Amino acid sequence: MRCFIRSGGLTSFGEIMQALVLAGGRSSRMGRDKSLIQMDGKSLIRITLERLIDSGHSAILVMASDEVQESRQKSSAGELAHRVVWRRDNVPHSGMIEALLKGMSDETLDPNEPLQISPVDSPWLRKELYQSLRMNLANDVDVVVPRDEIIHPLHALLRVDALSRELSPMAGPLKQQIQRMRWRAVDCEGLGLGNLNHPGDL
Repeated sequence: MRCFIRSGGLTSFGEIMQALVLAGGRSSRMGRDKSLIQMDGKSLIRITLERLIDSGHSAILVMASDEVQESRQKSSAGELAHRVVWRRDNVPHSGMIEALLKGMSDETLDPNEPLQISPVDSPWLRKELYQSLRMNLANDVDVVVPRDEIIHPLHALLRVDALSRELSPMAGPLKQQIQRMRWRAVDCEGLGLGNLNHPGDL
């Protein structure tokens, strides 16, 4: 594993660690709802929630596409469903950036605290990643993105106020928009950043 801490005047945070789980995708390449796929007897939504809770996130918001998906995810998450908050897209499957913007504006989250983004399809992710990102969210950046061979914007740690002002569904893919902001890439290898996209990935 390689995790580099960049200079820039590290900032301090409060006691809240909060996360936004993006779980409302169509999963069209997989052919079924990825959030409900079972690995080692657990659904991906449960694996994601367990990892976030175990790493200290006390405020977790899950974005689902609609009422049916939300109900299935809650059932699959078991008792953990009562420890997090679910919200739905304004329009089902309207888009990842739309879901991100709605989640960031939710009253459940503190806009003054960093927000960890977490897709639901990264079952191998190691929770050490979260601390690495927090250590690199300095005063001169608004978004910290992990990187191995590529950057992974869906695992970014961000400042809610800055992203709420600058992010737009009409301004291109998330990766491109982040690269026009005050951002930083953290080189991390061996932290399981790969995700599930196709049945062959299982």
